[in-house]
Amino acid sequence: MKKLMKCIMVALCLAVAVAFAAGVQSTNVQAKKKVTYKLKKGTLTIKGKGNMPKKIKVKKNKVKKIVIKKGVKNISNNAFKNFKKVKKISIAKTVKKIGVNAFYKTAIKNLTIPKNCKKLGSGFMDYCKKLDKVTLPGDFVIIDKKGNAKSIRNKAHGTTVDTVTFNSNLDYNACAYFDTYDFQTAASDPKFKTFDGVVYTKDGSGIVRVPSGRDTLVIREGCTTFNTHASVYLSGKDSGIVCDSLVKITLPSTLKKVDYEAYPDYASDEECKTNTEILFGKSNLEIPEIVKLKIIYKISPDALVKKLPTRIANNNNFLIGDSTYLIEGNGAATSNVPDGIKTICEAAYYSDNGLVKAVLPASVEEIGESAFMFSNLGEINLDNVKKIGEAAFSGTQFKEIELPATITAIPDYAFFDCDNLTKVTCKGELKSVGAYAFNNTRLNIADFLADNTKLETINESAFENVGWTNITIPANIKTVGAYAFAESNNTKFVLIKGSTAGFSMLSFGVWNGVTYQFEQGMSQAWVTPDHDYYKSGKKMKFNASWDKVSEVNGYEIWLAKDKSLKKGVKKYTYKYNAKNASVSLTKKKAKGLKYFGIRAFKTVNGKKVYSKWNIQKL
Repeated sequence: MKKLMKCIMVALCLAVAVAFAAGVQSTNVQAKKKVTYKLKKGTLTIKGKGNMPKKIKVKKNKVKKIVIKKGVKNISNNAFKNFKKVKKISIAKTVKKIGVNAFYKTAIKNLTIPKNCKKLGSGFMDYCKKLDKVTLPGDFVIIDKKGNAKSIRNKAHGTTVDTVTFNSNLDYNACAYFDTYDFQTAASDPKFKTFDGVVYTKDGSGIVRVPSGRDTLVIREGCTTFNTHASVYLSGKDSGIVCDSLVKITLPSTLKKVDYEAYPDYASDEECKTNTEILFGKSNLEIPEIVKLKIIYKISPDALVKKLPTRIANNNNFLIGDSTYLIEGNGAATSNVPDGIKTICEAAYYSDNGLVKAVLPASVEEIGESAFMFSNLGEINLDNVKKIGEAAFSGTQFKEIELPATITAIPDYAFFDCDNLTKVTCKGELKSVGAYAFNNTRLNIADFLADNTKLETINESAFENVGWTNITIPANIKTVGAYAFAESNNTKFVLIKGSTAGFSMLSFGVWNGVTYQFEQGMSQAWVTPDHDYYKSGKKMKFNASWDKVSEVNGYEIWLAKDKSLKKGVKKYTYKYNAKNASVSLTKKKAKGLKYFGIRAFKTVNGKKVYSKWNIQKL
């Protein structure tokens, strides 16, 4: 009996052990397979915690509905591609990423993506031809198969939806992704709001984005700014205008300003459609704002006269607005501007190859942006002009020009690419020179600086590509932008007399063979290097060359892990060499080195005095 009982007990123990082992094995399988899926009566349910399986092995034509339960974190690449009978998809709030081509060619009519799911795979909704409504985050990112971000402007293909609703704050660039008729922004969006399906600024004063499917646009009353990028934006660098169906735009009576710089995209004037008609209605826009519309939408002079017959006239081939604005020149070699004109409008003589001379009446006070740009103009009188616009004379044929006393600031790009220009005389007290103002001219910089003793500010690239050998930067100049005097292929010497607190260390370019002398001493000095490096594992080969600073004893180069040059610093010192200012070194243990700094030093009364650090990223 005892023996029988012992056998029974052993058998029971073995059974328990087997059951326990089986239970452990089942648990391990379940642990490995955190997210599962099941198809039942046409509904594919995906549930669990974690990432979705890379492949769903079911018969695609059996699936009509997809339900993704709470806990699932992502939808895989090609997850439901070509599930052509799927009409409904439900996505849980836990999903943070949707893969490439996830819903490609499904039959869904409504797609709602949670507002925290901001990584959307390229082509995720391509060729969903029955899709009517899409709801998704306003600041989503388009990703490729590996999860790397792509341009958000890589437009969805083969899918036109009635309404796109953004359930989080909008990045206006996201609008380019969709072919649609209406946008709806989130009520909580602090920057944007939709009126009649069009995106405006929150207060409705500025139009921002027009849905791509619209053929007509009536800008709402109350809107004061027409941001032209609202209807002129691209879906990608190599793609066309998104609003390519737009044929009519009606302006409101409240409109005051046209802005083609705000909310930018890749689009340019040349890419804009020419068949979009502007209906001015009760608009009372000032002529300079109308000119902007003329340029962007390529409104012909005859069309402009017909649209605004009481305000715009053709006077001996001059297009004139409100009697005082010259909108377009007359095409003559010598253009005698009519009396009474106060403003030469933007681009009035743009690219006029026949123009040689412009004769301005005493009434002209302002010359607009790009007014004579790329024309053959070589002679003009500016006696009473008080304001000159950006790029007004860019690309013209001047050899010399005289600016009146009323001009104290030369605007950006004013004489850019005037490659015959050798002399500019300023009758007044010039205070500033704009960015690229004399870029690629033949101006004598030394004379220009010596003549303008009140000049204080020289902006970036102002004299870039203008040849010089020896120049003095007087103490009256307080601010100099990057590449302001950058020019190559010559040995140069520059004396800087004043403080360099407002100077860019790139004022003279990168290692252009310049020797610097700083009259106020080492505290105002810097060193401008050029460098390259090569890393292989922990080893790094570092090369640097730099412009010389006169009257110094040498230079220091520090390699470091941080921009403040405090972590993992490696220090190197080089004596001054009149013939050569360069170094090549190999560092065997270079792991983590990300920055290098260079400075000059001079021994004064037995102590080293240093220039400013010039710190750059490797």
